[in-house]
Amino acid sequence: MITINNYISNQLARASSRLKEYIQDEQGNAYPQRSVYEELEKYLKSFLDRSSIEDRWIIIPGLRGVGKTTVLAQLFLNYRSKIGEQEMLYISLDEVVNLCGSSVQEALEVYEDILGTSFEKLTKPVFIFFDEIQYDPKWAGILKSVFDRSKKVFMICTGSSAVALQTNPDVARRATFFKMFPVSFSEFLLIREGRSCDEKLQKKIKEILFSSGSATEVYNKLKQYEKEVLSFWSVVDRQYIDKYLRTGTLPFAIKKESETKVYQAINLLLDKVINQDVLSLGKFDVKTLGCIKRIMSLITDSEIVSIQTLASILEISANTVADVLGVLECAELLIRILPYGGNAKKVKKPSRYQFMSSAMRSMFLSVAGSEQVSASQKGKLMEDIVAMTLYKEFIAYSNIQNSLNYDNAEGGADFILTLANKNVIPIELGIGEKKWVQVKKTMNKVKASKYGMVIHNGPLALVEEENIVKVPLEYFLLI
Repeated sequence: MITINNYISNQLARASSRLKEYIQDEQGNAYPQRSVYEELEKYLKSFLDRSSIEDRWIIIPGLRGVGKTTVLAQLFLNYRSKIGEQEMLYISLDEVVNLCGSSVQEALEVYEDILGTSFEKLTKPVFIFFDEIQYDPKWAGILKSVFDRSKKVFMICTGSSAVALQTNPDVARRATFFKMFPVSFSEFLLIREGRSCDEKLQKKIKEILFSSGSATEVYNKLKQYEKEVLSFWSVVDRQYIDKYLRTGTLPFAIKKESETKVYQAINLLLDKVINQDVLSLGKFDVKTLGCIKRIMSLITDSEIVSIQTLASILEISANTVADVLGVLECAELLIRILPYGGNAKKVKKPSRYQFMSSAMRSMFLSVAGSEQVSASQKGKLMEDIVAMTLYKEFIAYSNIQNSLNYDNAEGGADFILTLANKNVIPIELGIGEKKWVQVKKTMNKVKASKYGMVIHNGPLALVEEENIVKVPLEYFLLI
């Protein structure tokens, strides 16, 4: 077994060469920096120039496979020469725990010995990058102590989304949480082709779609940018839309041509989430752990989930099913969408569950082994993409009363996005030139709605008399 002393010394000497494999492909081409890199870099720079000494503990939870280690490696390698080899430490808690039989506490004590001083007595800043932090269940309390002991230590931690379950109010007050999400379409193009979207155009389309006063306003403003949108798509292979929906939300799958191999990798990734992240919570017995994939498979065919029905099919208790769904939500495998209405309705009516990564649903659909079956389910993959995008853009980081719901009435809209500025937007989506009847039905019920939206594969169109705008998927994918 490797001793923790040897491991830390080795990391200080060889981390740069080890991390290079995470920032480039097999041909040695560097992976592009996703938008989250720039956001994280701001915190690091602010700490370096001492303009902010409070934002010095960043926690990056996220679904396995979304690229957390890559962004950590990019930051580390881009700044190590500027900061100094001894002053930057990268450690993987997977290795610390499983190879060294050690802990975060022991790793930090060894690092202090190498520095020749305690963290309290540091005269210049040090930067510690912790990957897979969830492998040590005591990490939160230990790093809180380091944060309180010294203002010279900057820490970044990545971990599976389950790390959120290991934190407490003391950690939440000190650390800045920065969730990493599956890849957006613009990031997909950046990784696949090195082609970037116009950020100003992206921001403008988002503003138009969700901050307008009427469907007519949305339509007229989108028309003003029609040439720019068409110009963008004129040099983009539209077959990439299908690839993005099926496998392109996970970075490691973007350049792989074999979907079979991608699905095998996703299946192994899911096994790791269940057998390590979920198992570590200690909430479920072996039988229940064995049901998790089955539950996800059942959700693949029907997003609106009756807990009682699942319990009956799986022959386990309804409480256990509810607990499993709660953990899958916390692990960000699933997005839970409550029915629109008061608290009583939200409790009594079933929730809707979308996959955080449409590639997960695509993997389950592939089990049927028929391209035709998968094609017929393309609309469901599109729903996952829209749900993930709306959740990321309006819910995950919002400190205000935004919400994402669905209309549980028969024939109602897929989503109802409620923004704090009282802009309520029923949204329906699907493949083909989608009708607007479902949106109108929901608008009649939700009187606060300013306009309705249909996201589809058809052209940009306005149903003026009904106050509904029909938005091509090509526009939505740009935000």
